[in-house]
Amino acid sequence: MAITVVATPVTLAWVNFTPSGTRILDPGDGTLVDAFTRFNFNLPPLPPRIVDGQFAMADPNVITITPNAQVFTGVLQTPALLSHEQFHYDVGIVTARALARQLMRLRAPTQAALVTAVQSAAQLHFSTRAGLLQRRYDLDTRHGTNAHFQKIWKDRMATCLANPRSDQLGGFFL
Repeated sequence: MAITVVATPVTLAWVNFTPSGTRILDPGDGTLVDAFTRFNFNLPPLPPRIVDGQFAMADPNVITITPNAQVFTGVLQTPALLSHEQFHYDVGIVTARALARQLMRLRAPTQAALVTAVQSAAQLHFSTRAGLLQRRYDLDTRHGTNAHFQKIWKDRMATCLANPRSDQLGGFFL
């Protein structure tokens, strides 16, 4: 078996966004944006298994990715804006897959050490690596307003999503 990743939903729709009466401040670069998408993750705290005398993650297990998205109520909800926000959500999916692969290999001498290692791995993938990707994507695409770079990044993401073993996106480790 394995640790798998499930995104709910896989594809964002405007109903997945919480309306905001004020423009949203992007914490990545401080700019005001029309929409902002993050992702939540859930990894159930299942009892570990023992492998060769070491503690390992429960198998099977599932990492669930869900959207945490807002949209300014005064903005036109265009397909282009939704596509830009979809990329931000997809970062959660591809980084979760990289995390799942790492967690399957993870071994620790104690259950407490396993918990600490899982927390460190989640921080690395979901905060550090995803954060770097999100910031570079927004910088290159000017928050989705540069169609040329928007297409480049979307093509990179399509390739990454198509390969469940991808460990990089646009030269950035997942």
